[in-house]
Amino acid sequence: MNTWATIADLTDDRVIYRDLQPCDTSLPGLTTLRAILGLPANAIPRKRDAAYAQVMLSLVQAAQALRNGPPITTVVVIGDTENDRLLTVHLQAIGTITTYGFIGADRPVAPASLTWDGVVANATRWALVHEWAAALTNQGIVWPQTAVLIDIDKTLLGPRGRSDGAIDDARAEAALRVATDLLGERVDRSVFRQHYTELCRREWHAITLDNQDYTVAMALFATVEVFDLPAIEVQLEAGLSPTLLELLIAAQQVPVELQALRQQLIERIEAGDPTPFTQFRRAELETTAARMADGRLTLSNELFTLGRRLQAQGALILAASDKPAESALPTPEQQAAGFLPLHRTPAILD
Repeated sequence: MNTWATIADLTDDRVIYRDLQPCDTSLPGLTTLRAILGLPANAIPRKRDAAYAQVMLSLVQAAQALRNGPPITTVVVIGDTENDRLLTVHLQAIGTITTYGFIGADRPVAPASLTWDGVVANATRWALVHEWAAALTNQGIVWPQTAVLIDIDKTLLGPRGRSDGAIDDARAEAALRVATDLLGERVDRSVFRQHYTELCRREWHAITLDNQDYTVAMALFATVEVFDLPAIEVQLEAGLSPTLLELLIAAQQVPVELQALRQQLIERIEAGDPTPFTQFRRAELETTAARMADGRLTLSNELFTLGRRLQAQGALILAASDKPAESALPTPEQQAAGFLPLHRTPAILD
């Protein structure tokens, strides 16, 4: 028998997506925290930024105060990428709390190992998160005064090395769906897939910023030959890195079907919006939910079990994800069609 659960079973609405507006509306949002922390306007810190750690610590402290808990003295971060390691390091650098990190993946071709690099442990099995937590307990961590920040994509949901491929598949399907919706019969689906796959490569990150909004937009405009990817690649190889904004402004002979999107992208990128392609992200929510419903995309049983145990010991559990809210929170139309917020969408524990 499969066991089903939701992220909210661990976190309630203490979930913070890329826009840094907590799903729990009793917690302060980014606008309030900007004023308190002295952060610049019209900029949303990303997980790799030092300012992101400041925001997270403020939200942790506010969440602890709401439950009348003792002061937070320790924050632990569980994730799968360099960004999660940087969040740990930046939190530690603030100097007012102790911080530990766990960066995991299932790597069956490698020996099972848990290795420490400063305050961050790296594991080749997600199951080693229990050994890591035991080590923290032995070091004297006080769990009722500890906040646990868990990443979502490819950590709690679709753990890396296990069902993370379903997350990539959901994005690819959403990208193709939006391309088809916008261009109709004009879209060559095989050409679009080819461009999308190419632009997902690390070599293009100087332009795409490893941002799926940028990647999908570039693939879309390349499919109708507004962007010349081989010519842009020559610029990259020469050490030049035109931005997506520059490419959009300079674009010529844009098909009428993409003119509104081009203007939308220009305006939102200029405004500092890291998620300018909202149509794609709304489709991503639907393709992701479909994979959760049919079992292709699962929740990490190890992290869920650990979270429940630490919760019972008094720890504060939150999800801190760089995932765009647009691909995690349904529109009113999507709600009417039965879609739930991602953190309240059931998935199988695996």
